[in-house]
Amino acid sequence: MDKEKYLKALGKETALSAGLAAYTSYVLTKEAFSAKQTLPLDQISINPTTMLLKGSARLYLETADREEYTLFFYQHQDFLSIEPGMKLPAHSTLSIEFLEDCELCEVPDKHIPNLYKLSPEFPQIQNQHNQTLKQHLFNHQISLCVLNGAERYNRFLSEYKQIAMVCEQKKIASFLGIDPKTLSRLRGRPNRK
Repeated sequence: MDKEKYLKALGKETALSAGLAAYTSYVLTKEAFSAKQTLPLDQISINPTTMLLKGSARLYLETADREEYTLFFYQHQDFLSIEPGMKLPAHSTLSIEFLEDCELCEVPDKHIPNLYKLSPEFPQIQNQHNQTLKQHLFNHQISLCVLNGAERYNRFLSEYKQIAMVCEQKKIASFLGIDPKTLSRLRGRPNRK
């Protein structure tokens, strides 16, 4: 059942060949994580095939002063496309927090070269996943620049309803670029859309 969900999400934009589907299904691995578990990205296996099969997570930057900045949220069936080689501020760490009990599925790193060899459609699939992530990041940047705090929060609620129920308010405020007290006032307004 999980393999079918994974393959359906992997081939959402581009149909998978029978060979790619069979190979992926054969080598696919799954790992479980507990709610509120946090890991630096260098301590977890994430590659271009990693998908959040169950649960939700948050990508965040922790500075040397132990301040956290929420960069992105992932929901079930999102691919965790995190490109290697990002330049981080000195003495900071990029980490992931699992907001609820989660399961990650992925093709192990040692099998990735075979995906490129066996299927001409795999690079196109990866490009589409990267494009989706870039579009989400671009839309969020536009939201930070153009929308006021209330509009950003309403958009957040429409896109991340489940996360709004399981994530701490200060972490959501960080993502929205507003003060936690402002978010608290926005949450208390009865006319949210």
